[in-house]
Amino acid sequence: MANPPKPSSNPRPDPAAPAMATRGRRVPWAAVAILVSLTLNFALCVRRVGDDRGAVAFIGFSHLNLLLLFGALRFLEASSHGSPARGRARLAVWLLTTTLTAAFTWKIGALLPLPFAAAAWIMAAATVLGGFYAMFIAGEK
Repeated sequence: MANPPKPSSNPRPDPAAPAMATRGRRVPWAAVAILVSLTLNFALCVRRVGDDRGAVAFIGFSHLNLLLLFGALRFLEASSHGSPARGRARLAVWLLTTTLTAAFTWKIGALLPLPFAAAAWIMAAATVLGGFYAMFIAGEK
């Protein structure tokens, strides 16, 4: 018959345990400040463009995309390594950054002469492909 495990010879609890137990309950003030400033920026941008529905749609899309990206990043950080949820979160992060990159490149490309717009699209494609390589091919090394 196997012997039962001995109690720990160190009666003191792990000093990191209470901090980790309450970690999920703390208010992340930096994140709250960023989200509040992002929302204020959104409201000021909508107020500035007035009745231009295309500009309001672009601002709304960008704001929603950033909010979803912050949520996906938080989910990515909270998921355990190697889990299917982490893979889905990585895909969500990459897709959201790709759409945000494409949206801003589209908006900037419309203002530039054709050679500079082509250069902007090439740089955006390199950024997206580099992100894909970093997130999925190079993996979590």
